[in-house]
Amino acid sequence: MKLHTVLTAFLLVTPIALGSTAAEAGNGDKILVAADKRAQVFDDTAYTATMKINKGGKLSKTLVFEATMKGLDKQYIHFTAPGDVAGMKVLMSDADSIWTYQPEFKKVRKIAAHMQKQGFLGSHFRAEDMTLAAFAARFDGTVLGQAGSETSLELIPKAGVQTTFSKLHIVIDASKGGVTKITYFDESGAAVREQRREGWKKIAGKPFPTRVVMADLKSGDSTVIEMSNIKVNQGVSDDFFSRRTLMRG
Repeated sequence: MKLHTVLTAFLLVTPIALGSTAAEAGNGDKILVAADKRAQVFDDTAYTATMKINKGGKLSKTLVFEATMKGLDKQYIHFTAPGDVAGMKVLMSDADSIWTYQPEFKKVRKIAAHMQKQGFLGSHFRAEDMTLAAFAARFDGTVLGQAGSETSLELIPKAGVQTTFSKLHIVIDASKGGVTKITYFDESGAAVREQRREGWKKIAGKPFPTRVVMADLKSGDSTVIEMSNIKVNQGVSDDFFSRRTLMRG
């Protein structure tokens, strides 16, 4: 299996909890800083995920993985099904370092920056998405408007930040407890993908999205991640997010 097919471990399922107020809405950058601070709802989170890839109105492929997260910059993914991906692992040890383990080679390899922009096993997620759990350090924010409990912002990459898109539009819904939609725009300014965070539930008293949909706005195809068996605050050590863990059976 080619290296570029094992790129993304999805992060983007990190809940961004933000009870936005009218006062906060006056400054997009302040909202982003507040969102990042409140994004760390739990010290650590573990869950089982089923990822379904839909193309042409039909289910194309289903994958299953176990995920563990800590903070906004540490993620570990272990694929368990189907057979052709079982045993594959992906690790993000910091916001800019993504590593993969492929059992057929029994080697750990760092994913090059340009390869992080590739798709993942035919899905509509990218490794680049995995690094976007935190916004403030990478984007300048401008408030687009408010409607009811929702605040909409436009995010422009800061100087020096390398991305495949020109901007993001995000929606923060205070009634849900966090970011509910992210729209991705390509270099020409066209909206090309949309991420929706759904299935919000209270986990240990905190709001958490248990379903994430990434849609291709051109083709209409989509990838859906659904989470179950969610466990939080288990005291996961920083040492767990290491290349040694990737090599373990």
